[in-house]
Amino acid sequence: MVVSQHGVWISIQNSSVLKCFHSKTYEIVVEVNVSGPVSKMLSNCDDIIRQHKAACLRITALLACRDLICIGTSAGVLLVIQGGGSASGRSLMNSNPVPMPHGHTGHVRFLTCVETSEGSGSNSNSRKGSQTKHKKESSILLISGGDGCEDFRNSNINSMNDIAGREDSTNHLLLWKV
Repeated sequence: MVVSQHGVWISIQNSSVLKCFHSKTYEIVVEVNVSGPVSKMLSNCDDIIRQHKAACLRITALLACRDLICIGTSAGVLLVIQGGGSASGRSLMNSNPVPMPHGHTGHVRFLTCVETSEGSGSNSNSRKGSQTKHKKESSILLISGGDGCEDFRNSNINSMNDIAGREDSTNHLLLWKV
């Protein structure tokens, strides 16, 4: 369960469905089933692995960060819904979860984010002896934790690699700049 402005996002245990409830009216604003986008991402995987991950698919991690809802699954696939901070949820009605190209071989254990500042605070001008201020821009660093690391765009290539399978159970942190 996560809270984003005026909505509460809930995933029931062992379910691939995510529901957003309005925080004042308690009505369901939007309902999202992640099984379609996850199946699409797993289409390049081995048949046995794909069938196993699809059979036990569930949401394992949620994060509300700015206007994003980040979703981690038992299949290791990470998805993002834009506009998760909408007060009314109307912008979410047509939103589909967008899968990230990289994920975990095992389930996503946690999601978190860190706000970072970019740019320098000041530049010195040696000729005039004054300093010029530059505006700092902030971005979000999204972090996921889970077993293994997988590029879902090239899963068949990864499975032929000698390293594939050796680090499936090793914990990995994946980072994205948002």
